[in-house]
Amino acid sequence: MTKIIHPKRARPHRGARKPPWLSITVRRTPRCPKESLVSNLPATEPAVTSAEQLVAIALSLAARRRLRLTHTLFARVAALGRPAGPLPHYLEALQLLPPHCSYSAAQWRSLLEQAARIAEQLAALDVALVTLFCPDYPPLLAEIIDPPPLLYVRGARAQLAAPQLAVVGSRNSAQPALQLTQQWCQAMALAGVTITSGLAFGIDGAAHRGAVAAGRPTVAVMATGIDRLYPARHQRLAGQILEGGGALITEYPPGEAPLPANFPRRNRIISGLSLAVWVVEAAIKSGTLITARAALEQNRELLVLPGSVNNPLSRGCHLLLREGATLVESAAEIVAQLGANFLLQPSQPATAPRASASSPLLAALGYDPATTDEIAARLGWGSADTARQLAELELAGAVVRHCGAWLRV
Repeated sequence: MTKIIHPKRARPHRGARKPPWLSITVRRTPRCPKESLVSNLPATEPAVTSAEQLVAIALSLAARRRLRLTHTLFARVAALGRPAGPLPHYLEALQLLPPHCSYSAAQWRSLLEQAARIAEQLAALDVALVTLFCPDYPPLLAEIIDPPPLLYVRGARAQLAAPQLAVVGSRNSAQPALQLTQQWCQAMALAGVTITSGLAFGIDGAAHRGAVAAGRPTVAVMATGIDRLYPARHQRLAGQILEGGGALITEYPPGEAPLPANFPRRNRIISGLSLAVWVVEAAIKSGTLITARAALEQNRELLVLPGSVNNPLSRGCHLLLREGATLVESAAEIVAQLGANFLLQPSQPATAPRASASSPLLAALGYDPATTDEIAARLGWGSADTARQLAELELAGAVVRHCGAWLRV
């Protein structure tokens, strides 16, 4: 893996040969300060990549340094078209130089130097760039207030324009929630919905696995560089996503580590790509609620699954429902919210035998977690007999054990 070098550390030593597009001698005089600042940028297109890719990478790097880029930049790009002629003039026309922007020409030069190094890496990584200059840039994502100037893509870039449903939830969900998420996402993927999530543990992984099980593409939005998979234990899942015609995407350059600040920014892309966002489980203080807030700001439909009042991972869901989110209780209801272009196929019968819903043990368990001793006390049974019958129900797929408690599936 090639290490990304900070521009300040990348200055060539005296006598080193520079690329021709950076070898520009600038005479600065006090008579024309603005012209000298603009001329300090590379004036020719580099051989390593196209000018538009360089500009998009530089804009993405600037956005990471708190330069606020908004959808108005996309409007200016649409009006100007692709870069033609000297890059300094193009940046000036985009109002990205003083006095319109706080970034100086020298800062843009450093960013363009770093962009050239990143572009060299992409060829070795077999990574595509979808930039704001590309006609296949996701149209829904372009509408949000701060769209990313580019996306690094591995896999099928065409999936970025497909109708998508964002699926988000807790990394610590219990097996029943994970099983439900995978089953519903499998059914919705078969109906033609592209499932989009963040490749994290918990609900994200279950959502991707549902689409993979259906043999349909899914989109994973990463909070790291395209060459640094996180979490590492999802290496196999990432491979299955690519083999199934899906895509791994990120706005972060190669080599980017999983920094905490990257995840909230990543979430705006998950919701921005999608027609709607389905919240499965969420604590009050969680990244899932950040995604939900982003969805509301982006005018996306917010669909929420209710849960037990005793489950702390349901409290965020109930908060969203009180604030006006749409309650959903089935995959069919979610598909109906997305429009009439999707047809949900009839669900297949379960292959494993299921315990009777009238089982006294299931009735005593209810739908909230309970320990073996608590269930035995409710029934007046012995603990050993209760544990034996719970094991039988577990083998039948009717209950699961999570953190020392039993849960009904």
